[in-house]
Amino acid sequence: MNSFEITNRIKREKDFQKVLSEGQSVSNELLLMKYLRNDLGQPRMGIIVSKKFGKAHVRNRFKRYSREVFRTNKPKDGIDIIVIPKKGLKGYFGSMSFGTFRSSFLFLIGTLERTVSNEI
Repeated sequence: MNSFEITNRIKREKDFQKVLSEGQSVSNELLLMKYLRNDLGQPRMGIIVSKKFGKAHVRNRFKRYSREVFRTNKPKDGIDIIVIPKKGLKGYFGSMSFGTFRSSFLFLIGTLERTVSNEI
């Protein structure tokens, strides 16, 4: 299917809180990703974007970009990921191309996959 499936979403507040409190993080200058293994056998993603990041259309574009990159490049393991934009991205995001965002996102996905596979 060519959509961000409901089984790949973190929706419950309890799941968000568990990842935020117990999870580890990886980051670069643009994004912060908190992650935690899950027992579901498939990856899930949640997105947290504050109103401080920008107006609704900017926040929505960030969420669309994040969902699309995750949908096309899902991690193989059962892992919950929460994506949070950093303050440095706020002013830069309006002129950022999808390719730049994608490469930054994929770098972090690769980093957390290597970290998770080393923990086993």
